[in-house]
Amino acid sequence: MASHRRPRQASRARVSMMTAAAAAVVALSAQTAAQAAPAISTKDAKSQVDADRSDAAAKTEQWNQAHTQQQALQQRVAILQDEIARQQAQVNGELDDLGQIANSQYASGAVDPTLQLMLSSSPDAFLQKAASQDEFTSNQTAELQSLVAQESTLQREKAEAAAELAQEQQLLSQMSQAKTQALAKLKQAQSVLDALTPAQQVAVNGGGGGGGYGSVSTSGYTGTIDLSGISGAARTAMEAAMSQIGRAPYLWGGDTPAGFDCSGLVMWAYAHAGISLPHSSQADESVGTSVPSLADAQVGDIVVLEGGNHVGLYAGNGMLLNAPEYGYDVSVQPISWFHGIVAIRRM
Repeated sequence: MASHRRPRQASRARVSMMTAAAAAVVALSAQTAAQAAPAISTKDAKSQVDADRSDAAAKTEQWNQAHTQQQALQQRVAILQDEIARQQAQVNGELDDLGQIANSQYASGAVDPTLQLMLSSSPDAFLQKAASQDEFTSNQTAELQSLVAQESTLQREKAEAAAELAQEQQLLSQMSQAKTQALAKLKQAQSVLDALTPAQQVAVNGGGGGGGYGSVSTSGYTGTIDLSGISGAARTAMEAAMSQIGRAPYLWGGDTPAGFDCSGLVMWAYAHAGISLPHSSQADESVGTSVPSLADAQVGDIVVLEGGNHVGLYAGNGMLLNAPEYGYDVSVQPISWFHGIVAIRRM
């Protein structure tokens, strides 16, 4: 009968060495597994990055709209403030004239009660009372009526300026919020890209078919854009925009060759033809004249897409010359890659 011997106990030192070695193997295996299996697939990463960039572009359009309105308000407020200053100077001048008359009468020992009332804090109320009591001469009535009208205009303009200044502050707040949200989306997209291998980053940034604008960059577009048969303004705008293909990057609020956003490129291109356009894709929906459909579009027409959040210039053959989104240069891309056309406008 075989004997059963008790196994020999390992020494404490040996146990420690074995434990440390096992731990090292486990850690190395985990590290290798993490490197071998990315946390997110290329397909999922692409979907997430495209969604984040699309959201950022929408927020950029909100910023552009608010910025355009804020600039218009600034001009309006400046005009109002100039008018207020002019009206105030005129009112002050008339009050000074009345004051000089009062000083002259005071020096002679008596101030006309009518003049005292004209210098009161409520000339409007006094005018109504005096008119019923026939206390004014026609000249005095006309003078006070003029003063009351000017003060009324002055107060109205001050109220308008205050309201528009408040609206401007609200727009500035909206702009700040939109920019913060857009930059957060871009940071989120970049964090996804940073977690990928170089090959995956290329696939996410440059591979694949449709599914939203920016899914493929064609910065190196070599197709022919036919500029014949279009207006001189459209030709000039297209020539300017074509000079930026593959050169100018997408840039927040950009409207120069240092970088463009979508509406900034369209605005800059048509500025070369002496046409002023808003820095807003949604505002571009109402510029120029309407073109019924893509079948009727001509090269150089302004095409608004993506629910009004994107805009570009028609390049013919179903193609769009545009500043696509973050991470891409000015490119020519199939319109079919973009979500629905909202408007086509001809300048």
